[in-house]
Amino acid sequence: MDTQTKNKARIIDIALQAGVSTATVDRVLNSRPGVRQKTVDRVMDAVRLLEKALVRPAIIPSIAADLVIDVVIAGSAGFANEILAKDLRRIAKQKGVELRATYPQRMKPLAQVDALESCLEFGSSGVIVQPLEHPAVREAVARFTGQGVPVVNVLTDLPGADALGYAGLDNRAAGRTAGLLMGRLCRKAGKIAVFWGGQLYRCHEEREIGFRTILRDEYPDLSVLEVFLGQDDPEKNYRMAKRLLTTHRDLCGIYSIGSGNRGIEKAMLESGRKDEITFVAQNLTPLTKQCLLSGVMDAVVHQDMARVADIAISAIIDHSVGRPVSIERVPVEIIMRENVR
Repeated sequence: MDTQTKNKARIIDIALQAGVSTATVDRVLNSRPGVRQKTVDRVMDAVRLLEKALVRPAIIPSIAADLVIDVVIAGSAGFANEILAKDLRRIAKQKGVELRATYPQRMKPLAQVDALESCLEFGSSGVIVQPLEHPAVREAVARFTGQGVPVVNVLTDLPGADALGYAGLDNRAAGRTAGLLMGRLCRKAGKIAVFWGGQLYRCHEEREIGFRTILRDEYPDLSVLEVFLGQDDPEKNYRMAKRLLTTHRDLCGIYSIGSGNRGIEKAMLESGRKDEITFVAQNLTPLTKQCLLSGVMDAVVHQDMARVADIAISAIIDHSVGRPVSIERVPVEIIMRENVR
């Protein structure tokens, strides 16, 4: 082996020495755009230093400098997404990394793909995405991983896509928890209505499956009506809930899988039936907190958005500096009026 081959620096060594991500090093070495000149200079300085070294350096920095993490989550999708976005910004600042956020229109796969492709175009150290279940989105994620850019899915997973991991609930367990609460809290046999955002969110589908499974196995006196597709829109949910409450006098429970709960709450108050219907929803937000305290809502199945944000950002940082990546599930929490915070 000649000296040039032996001393050729590896990408991971250059990244550690320069304090940048491996994806940034790859872009610099291959003369791809999207990297600031001072970062290019630092990478090339690291290359020259390492090529002169006789041994590999033992450098494990606590943070990665110049990381730019992109966030692509649905815009105008309710309080839960707004809380997650706020927590992502706060935790990125704490960890010393730059965050760029894009909020494509909800339930629009091609809009999400456009947002992801823009991240690649401008150069990204890693992407945190709330992925829609669509082939075009899956292919966009594959393009990131093909270029060495890590992707972390949040709130909803995209199995089969080559992502770094998923940060969020076990959504089937969340649905089973909601089903158990519904069964325990309903005081009579009757019909149950399920409102969801749509089939493009795998998490909604998994929650519905878990919910139905518990009711079918343990509470056969509670039968689930056809799913009400509100697309997380309060006005659509209001119109459907108003009609539902008028036509189904045997309705005894509502499970809201996604957002748009303001519309359901309004319909229940106008109907005068709030005391006879069990209402269970997902995620503690200012709205669901108010609903719990007012007695319109009975329980919330919650995930800690700050924890989701911390797991996702930490995973990308760890991957970028060569540390082992650990992505754990966020616990399923039950919030009721007496423990609301």
